[in-house]
Amino acid sequence: MMKRPIKEVYGSDASKAASKANSIASQIELLEDIIKSKGKFDFTAELEKLKEELMEADGMLADVKVKVPDLCKLEKKWLLDE
Repeated sequence: MMKRPIKEVYGSDASKAASKANSIASQIELLEDIIKSKGKFDFTAELEKLKEELMEADGMLADVKVKVPDLCKLEKKWLLDE
């Protein structure tokens, strides 16, 4: 009997799983806000707020500097072969 392949629900690594879980959690939070507002929810204001948050997050991400070590100078050239 053949086994069925394992389906990956959230992705191949922890960061993808965390980002999907955070995305789902934020969607649930937004839906709860819509339900609590009882028809008085302003979608355009929420869209503008989310766009501003995205621009702020993109700005913070652009400020992040990651140093990449020169493995040849560190005599760890064998790490480049992988």
